[in-house]
Amino acid sequence: MIVAARFVVPVAGPVIEGGAVHIHDGLIRAIGRAKDMPKTAVDDYGDAVILPGLVNAHTHLELSHLRGLIPPGPSLINWLDRLIDERTRNPVDQQSVRMIVRDAIRESLRVGVTTIGDITASPKWTRPALREAGIKAVSFGEVIAIGTRLAGLDDRLSAAASTAEQTENLRSGISPHAPYTVSPQAMRACVERSAADSLPMCIHLAESCEEDAFTRSASGPLAEFLKARGVWDEGITASGVGPVELVERAGVLSPRCVIAHANHAGDDDLDRIARSGASVAYCPRTHAAFGQPPHRFAEMLDRGINVCLGTDSLASNPDLSILGELRFLRERLPGCSSERLIEMATIRGAKALGFEKRAGSLVAGKAADLVVVPLDHAGDNDWDSILRSDLPPAAVFLDGKKIDIHR
Repeated sequence: MIVAARFVVPVAGPVIEGGAVHIHDGLIRAIGRAKDMPKTAVDDYGDAVILPGLVNAHTHLELSHLRGLIPPGPSLINWLDRLIDERTRNPVDQQSVRMIVRDAIRESLRVGVTTIGDITASPKWTRPALREAGIKAVSFGEVIAIGTRLAGLDDRLSAAASTAEQTENLRSGISPHAPYTVSPQAMRACVERSAADSLPMCIHLAESCEEDAFTRSASGPLAEFLKARGVWDEGITASGVGPVELVERAGVLSPRCVIAHANHAGDDDLDRIARSGASVAYCPRTHAAFGQPPHRFAEMLDRGINVCLGTDSLASNPDLSILGELRFLRERLPGCSSERLIEMATIRGAKALGFEKRAGSLVAGKAADLVVVPLDHAGDNDWDSILRSDLPPAAVFLDGKKIDIHR
């Protein structure tokens, strides 16, 4: 079949006006001008833009039932306290988690997201839902192992690294949660398992300014947070270095690592990240909701760091729309080029998750993952106007199949 629109944005090449994508057996057979395509069934969306399926490189689908229940602020630690308390008061069982994740996947597809980097504390429950949906995903099993929680490391790591549900579209990964919830010893164990099984990794890093005091001197609000939660013990000691250097020393930073957030990264930190080849997943609306200082994503890109976009969870964000993140950035940073932003939402996210050979751009031979977004005629009537409007996608294709985005 042929999918046509006024503009096609391949990302891997120049914008095509009067463009079309030829789909066959779930793959892109060709892209080009609609008039040059074979005379076969054409799905023509008229005044619209065809983009590669969008990539949400960092989210927590299993927290989607918490939408609106624990608004961000006044600090990350306060929010974490409220998150833990809410999950403790209202625990969810296996069947509920699977339903929550299924609903979140449907929402993601409706807004044009076809590839996801998902953090899960319940990989045995969430991965079947991801596999059944057929969406492209890396499921990063979360590992928390510090202080009194260090004893359960082997079991958590084994669950995180399990490849029992892996398919061509679903890959397992490991997420040592953060420098204040995973000891350097446990981080090294995660790195060793990741290397042995060729599994990607994701870590929350430099998310808050409090991390620095914790890693350097084992003090500050995060230390008090662990003590209040009964996690602290004498095994938690100061490293004398900042969080990015600590994680680098543990071997976590590498081309197969995604850093979630990096909100508080200094110049030396950016140098370390750039040398390592790790990617950064920036979550713009969550970042703003917590009142963080301006993110240095543009500088990171200029330094050669692969920066992509995430939504974080519905516990801190209104929806799972990467298009929403793009529009948020476009509104606040009008000088940032649309091309750069769209790269962050597509090919850069695919690269971060290891799907760049199958997703992230419209290239012959890749999976036919497409999102069609109507043009806003109240704007300048060009393809860039999709980032200055609030129009939802008109159509979404996953592996060449049109998704019912209205159910």
